[in-house]
Amino acid sequence: MTTPTTPTTSTTPAKSHTALFITVSVLFGGNYMWAHYALQSFSALEVAWGRTVLAAATLAIVLLVTKDRYPRGKEIWIKLNIAAILFNTVSFVGMATAVSRITTVQVSIWNALVPLVTLGFVLVFIPEENPTWRRVTGLSMGFLGALFIAHPWSGLGDFDALGTGAIMVGTTSYAAGLVYARRNFANVTNTPTSIAAGQMLCASIHFTLILPWFVTITTDASTISLVSMLILGVVGTGITYIMIQTLIKQSGAGVASDTTYVILFVAIMLGIVVLGEAINIWQIIGSVLILIGLVIINTKEKTSVITP
Repeated sequence: MTTPTTPTTSTTPAKSHTALFITVSVLFGGNYMWAHYALQSFSALEVAWGRTVLAAATLAIVLLVTKDRYPRGKEIWIKLNIAAILFNTVSFVGMATAVSRITTVQVSIWNALVPLVTLGFVLVFIPEENPTWRRVTGLSMGFLGALFIAHPWSGLGDFDALGTGAIMVGTTSYAAGLVYARRNFANVTNTPTSIAAGQMLCASIHFTLILPWFVTITTDASTISLVSMLILGVVGTGITYIMIQTLIKQSGAGVASDTTYVILFVAIMLGIVVLGEAINIWQIIGSVLILIGLVIINTKEKTSVITP
C-alpha cells in the first residue's frame, strides 16, 4: 500500500466539477430502469455481461478516436483486475439480480448506503482517519434507515432476502471499489479514459469466462430489451465510467460516492413515474434516515480522503 502523505478533505464537488457530478448522478440513476427492461428478456448474469462487453467496446473506440491507449505494465493490470472485480464483476451481478427480484425503487434505496459503506471502509483501511461522533452517528443513522427499509417488525411479508442480499453485496463491493480506486489510481499517469477502458476490459473477460458455465445465451430478445441493454452498456456504463473515473481522480472517493444523493431521487422518480412502482412508508422513512446520516457526516466535519 502506498504511504499516505497529506490528507485532502473533499466531500462536495468544486464548482468546476458540479456539472460532471450531476451528469454522472443522472446517468447512473437511469441504469436501474434500463436494467429492468433488459431483464424482461435476459438473465441477471446476461445483463451484467452484456453491459460490460458493450462498455468495453465503447471505451476501446474512444481510445482509438482520441489516440489514447490502454495502460501498460503488469502492476497496473493487476490493480485493474482487482478494481474490475469490485466495481463491475460483483456489483453488476448484484444489481441485476436485485432488479430481477425487487423494485428499482427498493434497489436504489439500498444502494443509497454506498457513501456510508464507503466511509466504513475508509475508517477501517485508512488508519489516519479517526472515528468521530459525527461519523459514528451518521453511520448509525444509515443502518437504522436500512432497518426501517427491511421493517422486520411487519413480519417480512414483502421482504425478498435474495434480492436485498444481492444489492447489499453489490453496494458493499462498489464502495470498496471507490476506496481502492482512490488509493491506487489517484497518481497514475494514465488518463481516466485509459483506466476505465482497462478496467472494463478486465471485467468483460471475467464475465466471458464465467457466463458459459451458468446460462444459455438468449437469442429471442425483445426490441425494448435490446435497446435498453445498448443504452445501459454504451451510455450508462461505458461513457459514465469515464466520468466517474474523472470525478474520483479530481475530487476523491467521498465526492464520487456522494453522487448517490442524486441517483436515489432520479431512480425513485423513474421507478414511480415510468415503471409504475410503489414506495411505502417504511422505505420513505428509511431513505430519510440514510440521507440524514449523510448530512450529519458531511456537515462542518467532512469526510477526509487520503491522497497517496
